[in-house]
Amino acid sequence: MFLEALIAKCFLFYILNKIVIIYNIIIKILEMGICMTYEKEFNTFLNLLKTEDKEKSVLYALSLLENKKMDVEDLYKVLLAPSLMYFECDVDDLEICIWKEHHRTSIIRTILESSYQYIVKRKEEIKSIGKKVVVLTPAFEYHEIAAIMVSHFMLLQGFESSYIGANVPKNDIVSAIKTYQPDFIAFSVTNPYNIVVTKQVCDELKRYSPEVKIVLGGQAFKDQAALSSIQYDYVLDNFDDIKKFADEVKA
Repeated sequence: MFLEALIAKCFLFYILNKIVIIYNIIIKILEMGICMTYEKEFNTFLNLLKTEDKEKSVLYALSLLENKKMDVEDLYKVLLAPSLMYFECDVDDLEICIWKEHHRTSIIRTILESSYQYIVKRKEEIKSIGKKVVVLTPAFEYHEIAAIMVSHFMLLQGFESSYIGANVPKNDIVSAIKTYQPDFIAFSVTNPYNIVVTKQVCDELKRYSPEVKIVLGGQAFKDQAALSSIQYDYVLDNFDDIKKFADEVKA
């Protein structure tokens, strides 16, 4: 009985967390005024994802770029980010829902990797701002899609951006800073439970590498109490914030 109650509680927490995330994503889309503009494309893409057809999903997303119906920014903002968050599981088994969500994540990641060629082409037309940023998720944080997107958007804004991976231990972060000597280090954190390890890393960075500015982003930092416990320099809440951040750095 105890195990059943624990599983039920975990499932309820899982569902409530998804509802909050979906709500925030929908609000952001509506604020950007792009929901209706690409409603047809979004619905088509979402339906492909629901069938779990990776090949058709990837080809459809890339066709939007190839046919210039969307640029990379809109593809990420309008299709990829919302569809990743807007996940509805059609079964009651929590374990099945989890692997189904992971499967969708793998599709989105493939699209991100495949669309990188379009970012490379765009980079040739973008003036470098002469600043380096290292993007990562800290130890125990395995949600990396947002971090990859942030790294790509940083490139499109003229940063020299390096994504070094998910679940990066503190020692590896320190090593990356010594190697890349970045101006900024960006942490993407989705799970609130990883606030503690993020705080530990940020404290150490401020102690030994104060010249490196710390950038925070992700669902975990929606909580102001979590932010108040961490030493940081910038918080980026959405894609538009990245552009404002770049403009500030350029000034």
